[in-house]
Amino acid sequence: MLLTTLLPAQAEAPSLKLSLDEALSYALEHSLAKDDARIKKALGAQSLAEGAGGLLPRLTASSSTTDSSLADLGDGLWASRFSLSQPVVDATAIFGLIGGFQQNGVSRAQARQGIAKLVLDVQNAYYNLAASQALVASADGQHSRAKENLRIVAKRFELGGASKADKLRAEASLLSAEMGLFSARTSLENNQRILSDLMGLADWRPIEADELLQAEEPYSLPTTVISAAILARNPDFDVLLRQVKASELTYWGAWASILPSFSLTASKNFVQEEVLPSFSDWDDVSADYGLAISFPVADVKGKVLSINRARLERKNSRITLARQELSFRQHLAALLATQSSSYKGWEVASKNVELSSEVYRLTARSYELGASSLADLLQVEAELVQAERALVQAKADYWSSRAELNYFLGISLED
Repeated sequence: MLLTTLLPAQAEAPSLKLSLDEALSYALEHSLAKDDARIKKALGAQSLAEGAGGLLPRLTASSSTTDSSLADLGDGLWASRFSLSQPVVDATAIFGLIGGFQQNGVSRAQARQGIAKLVLDVQNAYYNLAASQALVASADGQHSRAKENLRIVAKRFELGGASKADKLRAEASLLSAEMGLFSARTSLENNQRILSDLMGLADWRPIEADELLQAEEPYSLPTTVISAAILARNPDFDVLLRQVKASELTYWGAWASILPSFSLTASKNFVQEEVLPSFSDWDDVSADYGLAISFPVADVKGKVLSINRARLERKNSRITLARQELSFRQHLAALLATQSSSYKGWEVASKNVELSSEVYRLTARSYELGASSLADLLQVEAELVQAERALVQAKADYWSSRAELNYFLGISLED
């Protein structure tokens, strides 16, 4: 019994035909990456607000009593104090504000990185889906050729021009083609589900992608173009670079924390018999205004340790940045080489399909006339299938390498 019954049935739900731009737009609208990017931007704004908060005036209130003995504790007059302090020169607050701007930049870069990775993932999933569709079409063509070959062999067998072994080989070839078609359809459904999940579709539906386009001329970028400006556009390197700058700021902020601070102060003192002021019959009310200069003295040990840790983290971040810069340069060079080689592979595969198709047509006609053997026909047919699959893979490889290169150069979102 043939494997036709094993082939997956067509889904009842109609397929959803999408272009790459439509798939990207839907993913950017409904994927979790959008919510994640929004949260990262909100965290950046929160860091900026926290940094600015260090420069705002500080209002404090306190109540206390002073007695001569424990027995009289709480029986004397209560003194309440309201104090307002406005920082004027405070290195810690200033570095906190600058740090808020830095962290806001890091959070926004991370949000951009997440969106760019989503774009890259959707592009690769779309190309894989388009390649799966092409492979299904190739497997379907192989299946049709196998059926036609079996018809020809059966006819020649009836006329005595083919042996029983030839007929069995043709049947086995058809079984193999049906199994290949089954595998291709299974792979297609898997790639449909992957793209569906990336897009954030609430209900799964079979997705139909556009046919893979012909390869374009690859980017031509000399190695001198691999500059700091190019690297800075890369989403991953941009985040890393901003984190290094933040570690630099943390280091100098740790030094700034040991500097004296200067602020304006204003306070009012109330003395009354009750713990809580009645605002009607205070015994004494006085106001004080002045300038305050504070020096960190008691936490010298903690300050030294924090400065040393910031120094070590700054050195570590610099080393990491230098290593990543070298790695990124090498990766960009590899991406450029991969794109060029995949473009050449597409050219070769395209020509090979044309030649293999013509060879198969001539061999099939020759076998039908009795001038070629079945083994020759099956061999040529297998070469044609291999050439078709190589062309599909070459197209998918080219567009995947182009998507990777666009992401690396920071232009995927612009496209």
